[in-house]
Amino acid sequence: MGLSGNIIFSLFIFYGFFSYSGAALLYFHFKNERLPFVTSWAIATILVGTATFLIALKDVLPIGHAHRLGNAFNMAAYVYFYYSYRSLLGKNIFFKWVAFEAIIASIALVSILIFVSNHYDPRYQTSVVAFFGMLINLFTGLLAFRYRQNNKIYLASLLGYIFLVGAFFWGLRMIATLFYGLGFAYEGGMGNIITFTPLFILGIIQYIAFLMLMGSIEWQKKESLIHEINLMKVHSANRKVEQSEKQYLATLNALAKARDNETGNHVLRTQEFVRLLALRLRTQDRYIEQLSDESIELMVKAAPLHDIGKIGIPDSILLKSDGPLADEEWIIMKTHTLIGESVLGALDVERDLESDMVAKAIRIAGGHHEKWDGSGYPRGLQGAAIPLEARIMALADMYDALVSKRVYKKSWTHDEAVNEILSKKGSHFDPEVVDAFMSELDSFKAISEQYQDR
Repeated sequence: MGLSGNIIFSLFIFYGFFSYSGAALLYFHFKNERLPFVTSWAIATILVGTATFLIALKDVLPIGHAHRLGNAFNMAAYVYFYYSYRSLLGKNIFFKWVAFEAIIASIALVSILIFVSNHYDPRYQTSVVAFFGMLINLFTGLLAFRYRQNNKIYLASLLGYIFLVGAFFWGLRMIATLFYGLGFAYEGGMGNIITFTPLFILGIIQYIAFLMLMGSIEWQKKESLIHEINLMKVHSANRKVEQSEKQYLATLNALAKARDNETGNHVLRTQEFVRLLALRLRTQDRYIEQLSDESIELMVKAAPLHDIGKIGIPDSILLKSDGPLADEEWIIMKTHTLIGESVLGALDVERDLESDMVAKAIRIAGGHHEKWDGSGYPRGLQGAAIPLEARIMALADMYDALVSKRVYKKSWTHDEAVNEILSKKGSHFDPEVVDAFMSELDSFKAISEQYQDR
């Protein structure tokens, strides 16, 4: 054996040991997960190691047998490499079927090699081996690129390029054996060194890149798991916050009813009035986004809390029935709007203020006594500066107050209430809200009669 033959022999022996070591490393590193693509790759690596040992043992086995048997194992390895990437792409693989295909592919290759040896120049066997090496490296490389495209893991591109470069060197070897007389690996020669050395180097880089790819996949899974856990925590926290809010709001609502003379039917009526006005306003294009189904439902739920601030008003003022409030008492009564904002603001809402019920309740509580012309309280807001929820609530509350009997007044008729509200269009009330009210007069009257106080 010449120097070049010894170099080739050493390369094959080294690569055989490297392949076995690599397979063992894969097995022990992933033994608890048993991932199909890792298992398939590990089996392929063992087969490659066996193939290189068999080809190197030409002095122990008959030369033809060593070459054919070694390449049969190599062909089986190609099948397992191919299915490893199929598994990465999400395809289910059945190892019994893969083993069967690997055996069939190996037998087919050996049969072709024997046929070529018997009917053509035996050296053309190396061309056949190189052709299949080129073909399968090409297909496996394309699968690697497909995996990268689907999963955005860029290390898969590195493996794809390695397989394509491997296909190039196998193609180069095929051309050299067909047209330039390059022979079997064991014959040595610079041509064999030039073609096999890059292939072995690529095999080592390929293995390292696969390990790096597995690391990236593991990290991606961990990131995904951490993200899911965080989402679960956020969801759980939000549910707890929502439950706490509901309990808090229910307590406030009950407290407000206990401190005021308003009835449960008043709550139902004003909620339905708010719903009617909001739905009617939504028929105008400029309110479509602002008054979504969700927004309207939240507004309806928030409506009962419009006078929550009255829990901070003394009974002597809140329940006074022996005449109108004195100026000093009226000043105190007006503070219920700011008290309501403060009480509801204690929830410290940090979520989307445009869709949160508590945020809507704050705007309603603080703004339902503002007037369109700026003469209302507590801030003297004017026109569109008054929150839409508060403008709607102002009319709903006024209508219900007019048609309902109170200790200090008799109930007004529906027509009297309508005329009063019309007289305040553009001064007390938003003109568009009044127009919406006028379009729903029959519904307002029906609701006030259906839920009237007994």
